[in-house]
Amino acid sequence: MNARPLFWLAPLVLAGACRTAVPASLAMTAQERHADALMEIVPPEMMVAQLARPYAAAYTRPEKQTQAHAAFMRNLDATELRRVIREALLHHFNEAELRALAAFYTTPEGRACMAKSAAFAAEVVPACAHEATQAFRKTALDAARGTLP
Repeated sequence: MNARPLFWLAPLVLAGACRTAVPASLAMTAQERHADALMEIVPPEMMVAQLARPYAAAYTRPEKQTQAHAAFMRNLDATELRRVIREALLHHFNEAELRALAAFYTTPEGRACMAKSAAFAAEVVPACAHEATQAFRKTALDAARGTLP
C-alpha cells in the first residue's frame, strides 16, 4: 500500500478534527443576542443605581446619602441582577419583540425612556406593591370569613 495518499489525507483529517462546532448550549440564539443588546443600552447596574437614590434620600445628611448609596451598590449582586433580568427578558419576549425593543431603545427617544424607567419604577413599584399587599390582605380576610364572592 502506498503511504503517500495517507500523508496528504492526515492534515485534512486533523484540520477537520480541530474545527469543532460550538455546542448548541453555548451558541447564542438571536433572541439572546437581542436581550443582551437591550441590557447594554442602559445596564441593569445603572438602573439599580437610579432606583437606590430615593432610598438613600431618606438620610438627611448628604454625606450619609452618599455613603448609603455606595453601600447599596457595593452590596448589590450585579451578576445575579443581570441573570434575573436576562432570564425575564427571554421568558416574556420573543425574538421579534426583543429586536423591536432594542431598535427603539437605540434611538435618542428610546435611550431617554430607558434612562427614565428606573426613576419611574422607583416611584411606581412601591405604591403598586403596597396596593397589592392591601388587596391580598383583604382577600385573605374575606376568605377566612367565608365572604368571597
